[in-house]
Formats: sequence, structure tokens, C-alpha cells
Amino acid sequence: MIRNEVGKGAIFLYIQLISSMVSGYIFLILLARVTTTEIIGTFSLVVSISEIFANIAIIGLSDSIQKFVGKSFLQHNQAEAKLFVKISFIFLAIGVVVTCLVTILVRDWLSSVFGIGFLLIIVVDLLITSYALYTVLFSIVVASLKTKVLPVIIVISSIAKVILALSLVLSGYGIVGLTLGYTFFGQILSSILLGIWIVKLFKSTRKFTKQTVTLRNASKTLLIGGLVAWVPILITTLGIDLGTLVLYNSYGSHQSGIYFIALAIANAINAIVYTIFTISLPVLGSMHDGRKRFVWQTIRISAILALPISCSILFYSNDIMHLIGSNYEKGSFSLQILLLSSFPIIVLTGVDTLVFSYGKYRYALTINLAASIPRTVLYLVLVPTFGITGVAISYTIGTAIGF
Repeated sequence: MIRNEVGKGAIFLYIQLISSMVSGYIFLILLARVTTTEIIGTFSLVVSISEIFANIAIIGLSDSIQKFVGKSFLQHNQAEAKLFVKISFIFLAIGVVVTCLVTILVRDWLSSVFGIGFLLIIVVDLLITSYALYTVLFSIVVASLKTKVLPVIIVISSIAKVILALSLVLSGYGIVGLTLGYTFFGQILSSILLGIWIVKLFKSTRKFTKQTVTLRNASKTLLIGGLVAWVPILITTLGIDLGTLVLYNSYGSHQSGIYFIALAIANAINAIVYTIFTISLPVLGSMHDGRKRFVWQTIRISAILALPISCSILFYSNDIMHLIGSNYEKGSFSLQILLLSSFPIIVLTGVDTLVFSYGKYRYALTINLAASIPRTVLYLVLVPTFGITGVAISYTIGTAIGF
């Protein structure tokens, strides 16, 4: 029964992912035709800063929700799941408020290092709020395994944000229009639709269940699980986004824009892996036996789905980048280097998910540190000399060490 639920959940998550990849690729092609690499580079900077601060604000709630809320749903204890959800929103609100205040306090430093004005600081705060809210709501839906609605939501929000972002860019609003249209309003629309679905989900499962955990214990459990997951998530985010920040600071927005496109394509493939293990975590958290066998099967499925796509793009990277625009062809070599990390990421993510489900948080932290610390050090050493190639090399070497 559980395997059937996981299978259905994974199928709809996969459909949602494919829809997101297709819409994202179409958007990149259209965007490259109507704007410059400099605008895309500044967009990548704002998004990278927002993701780092947003993951600070979330304090690891996404993994914690998938583990504990998912376990409650699988045990048909809706009262307990509802309690965890309420507590999650309280922690989220506190995290978002504190993080946004921090960005305002360090605005002078951001301005001096990256040239970000006060208007873009406000945009960053909006992105932090929308990204954090969307991530938590998405995690709740995944934890329920009722993912049938996700492809519909992603199609609606993708169409809306592509039309809105391109309209704002063509109207002359530049980076602000692009960022608000594609990222902020897209995430807000998705969050509204996810919120409506979650309300309906709890209303449709209104049968009597005894709440077996107190408010205090639920808060403690969720917070400890979140804090333990928070450090690896933050380290992983820094390991990915810090390269963009160093590149922007060293070479400016042009090369950042080229690298952003290459990284977006590589991340789209890696998202297949993350999606499959995301749907697996709630199940692993509730299992008492067979976890290693389950994860090994999931690794095999991830490899079957991701590696053929990765290998295809690896050999035709120049053609793929040319479709985006002739200005982006120089990023094809970096894309090839990034794609070499596809297989290590599959195994790394699988083992990381397994040890986290066992509650062996120290091992999960060690795995993420092993990948992210070398990346960070190599970013500082290689990027100033080798540019976008240095970023890609640093990313892949860090992944290989984590593997």
C-alpha cells in the first residue's frame, strides 16, 4: 500500500518536474531573445542572495516537515499532522521576519560588494518571503503524498509568471520586472494554490484521530529536526550559490548570466534526483525495516531517469546553449563539467536521505560538509583566474569529494 502511494506520488512529482523543466527552458530561450546577459547576470545574483537568506529563514523546516508530517499522514493521524503544520508556520514567520531585518541591516555591505541598491534589497526580501512560504507549503503537500495537484499548479503558475515576467521586461522594467514577475509573483501564485489544496486536504480527512503528541513536544521535535537538517541544507545552498556571487564579484554580470544559464540546465536534471528522494523521505521516516533496500532501488530509478538526459546534453551542450542564444555558447564547456557531477549527486543524495531518515544527523552533516567546504575553498581560488570554468570545476570537484 505504501509503495503504491509512493509510486503515485513520485509519478505526479515527476510530471510536475518535467512541466517545470520545459516551461523553464522555453522561458530562458525567450528571455535571451528580449534581454541581455547583464540583466540575466544581475537576476542570478539577486536570486542567489535570496536563496541563501531564504534557507536561513526556513531553518530546515522542509526536511523536518517531510519526516514528521509525512509520518503522521502515513499513520492516518491527521490531528498530529495539523499540529505540526501550525507550528511550522509559526517558526517560518519568525525566521522570515528576522532574516528580512538582517538584509536591511547589512544593506550597506551588500551595496558596496555587489552594487545592490535599496530597491533591490526590498526585492530580495520579497523573494525570501515568497521562496520560504512556497518551500514549506510544497513540503506539506509532498509529505501527504497527495501530489496529484502539483502538475496542475506548476502549469498554471509557469504560464502566468512567464507571461508576466516577459511583459514587464519588454515594458522596460528591467531586472526588477524580471525578478518580481518570474520569481516573486510565480511563487506567490503557487503558494496560494498550494494553500487552498492543503486546506481542502485537511477538510477531506476529518475523521477522529487522537493527538498523541503535545504542543511542546511537537515544537521541540520539529525544531530539533529542522535545525539538524538546516545546517546541511544551508551548506549545500552556499556550495551552489556562492559560486555565482564570487563570479559576479570577480567578472561582473555578463559571465554570471552565462553561468546562470548553464547551472539552470544542470540543476534541472539534478532536480529529477532531488524530486524522487523528496517523495521518499516521508516513507523512509516511517519505515522500521528495509530502508537500505528501498534507497538502493530509488538510486537505481534516479540513475535510469537522469543519466540518459545528462549524457545526451553532455555531448550536445554547444547546441543546447546555442538554442538559448549565441552569446551563451561560451558556457557550453562549463555545462559539460557541471553534468559530470550527475552520477555522484545521485548516490550522494541517496545516502544522505538514508542516514537522515535513520536520525544519524552527524553523518548527514559530514556528507554535506565534505561536498560544500571544498567547493567554497575552490571558488575563492579558481574563480578569479578561470571565471565560469573555475566555478564549474569547483562545483564538480566538491560533489566528487562528497560522493
